[in-house]
Amino acid sequence: MTTFSNPLLFSQHFNIDPAVLVAAGLIDPFLTVDTQLFIDPILLDKSGNKLIREDAYQTFRTHFQRVVRLLAICKREGDPAWKAAQWQMSLREAPANGLGYGTSDRPGNSRPEELRDAMLRTAKEIVELGAEDPEMISLMGFFEEDVGPDTISDLTSRVVQPQLAKLTNEFCGPLGIPMKTSEATPEIALPHYTNASGNERAIVLVPSDIVRELPIARSWDDIEAAINANALIRQRVNALLASIAQPTVTDRKDALRSAAMQSKDVFEAFIAAVKENATYYDPNIDALGYYRLKEILQSNKDTFKSNQKYDVAKGIDEIKKVVRDTIERFAHHVEKGNLWEALWIGDKPKKERAAQLIYFAMSDCFCEANDIDISPEANMGGGPIDFKYSKGYHARVLVEMKRSSGTVVHGYEKQLEIYKDASRTNQGFFVVLDYGGLGKKLETIQNIRNERLARGEPASEIVVIDASKKLSASKRE
Repeated sequence: MTTFSNPLLFSQHFNIDPAVLVAAGLIDPFLTVDTQLFIDPILLDKSGNKLIREDAYQTFRTHFQRVVRLLAICKREGDPAWKAAQWQMSLREAPANGLGYGTSDRPGNSRPEELRDAMLRTAKEIVELGAEDPEMISLMGFFEEDVGPDTISDLTSRVVQPQLAKLTNEFCGPLGIPMKTSEATPEIALPHYTNASGNERAIVLVPSDIVRELPIARSWDDIEAAINANALIRQRVNALLASIAQPTVTDRKDALRSAAMQSKDVFEAFIAAVKENATYYDPNIDALGYYRLKEILQSNKDTFKSNQKYDVAKGIDEIKKVVRDTIERFAHHVEKGNLWEALWIGDKPKKERAAQLIYFAMSDCFCEANDIDISPEANMGGGPIDFKYSKGYHARVLVEMKRSSGTVVHGYEKQLEIYKDASRTNQGFFVVLDYGGLGKKLETIQNIRNERLARGEPASEIVVIDASKKLSASKRE
C-alpha cells in the first residue's frame, strides 16, 4: 500500500509562486507521492507547448516507427528483429515526473517481460493488417487487459525524456532553481530532490495539457467514446457482446480487438476516432480534485485554526477528537459553504476520490495550523482511499469515505473492518457523502453499528454529510 503524508509540492520545496507554473502550462507535482494522472501520447501533437507539440511528438513517432519496421520484417519471436523490437519497447518506469501510481521516491521498476511481449504481439498483428501508424502503441491499453495507462505513460516518458528535460531546464533556469547534471541526466542539468531517507533523484516537469486521468477502476467510458465515433466498429462490438448478459471489461476489450482489427482501414479509422475524442485533464472540471487539493494545501493555514486545544499524547480519545473535528470542518464547508461545488461536474457527482483528496488536504492543514503532532496518512493506491491518524504504535484511528450511490453497506460492514484489522486498531469513522439515493443503506449500517455495540464490540462511528447540490451562498436566505 502506497501512503501519502506530509505532502510537498515542487513549488513549496523550491520556494516559487505556483502561479508561475500555471502560467507556463506545467503541472506542479508532488515530490512525496505520484499524482494519478498519466501522459497520453495521443495528446502530444495537441499540446500548446511547441517543444512538445513538434519535437517530442516527432521523437515519439520516430521511435515507434522503428518498432513497426522491426515487427514488419520479424519472421518469428526470438529472431534478431524481434529482439531489437523488445529492446526498443523498454517498460522500465520513467522516474522523476511524479505521475502514475505510488510514491515518487521509489526508483523505476521494470514491468514483466510478458507484458512487453504481449504488446509486441498485438502490434505485430496490427502491422500484418497493413497499418503502419506508430501511434498504435498508444492504443495497447484498449486491447490488452494488463496494459494500463501508467504503462503507456511511462513508455512515453522515457521516449520523450530529452524534451521534458529541456523544458524543465528552460523553466527553472530564469527562476534561479538549483540544477545539476547526474547519472540520470548526464547532459541536461535538472533540479533534484532528496527525500527523508537521503535518496536523491532528478525531477522533470510535465505540461498539463498532455496528461489524462489515471483511472481508479478500469473504465469503459473512453473506449465507448471512440467506438461510438465509428459506426462499423460500434456495430461489430455490439454484435459480439449481444450474447453476453453482463460483459466484463475483458469481454469488451476482446470484442473491441476483434472489431478494430477487421482491416487496415477500420483500424486506422479507430486510431483517428480515439485521437479526435482524446482530451487532457481539465483543471476547470478537476474530476479527481487534484487542483483543489493543491489550492487548499497552498492556502493560508490561519483559516484552519481552532479554539480547541488538542493533546494527542493523552491517547486515543484525544486523537478521535481531532479526527471528529476535521470531519466536522469538512462537512461544514460542504453543507454550509460552497465546497459542494467542487464535488460535482454539472449534474453528476465527481468520483469519490475528489471528496477524499479535498478532505485529506483540509485535515492536513488543520493539523498543521493547530500544531497537532499527527499528520493524516492516506493510502494512494488504485482503489478507495482510507485515512489513518496515529500517535505511536497503538493509538490509531481510521477514516473511510463512501458516496451514497456506492457500496455503503459493504464499506461499513466489511471494508472498513478489514482496514482496521490491517492497521491493528478498532477505532474508525465511516463518512457517507449523501448525493441522494441513500435509501435504506443508512438505516442498515446504523443497525449493524447498534448490534455490534449491544454485543459489547467496537463499532465505527457513522457520519453523514449532505453533498447535494445547493444554491450559492449569495442566493441563500
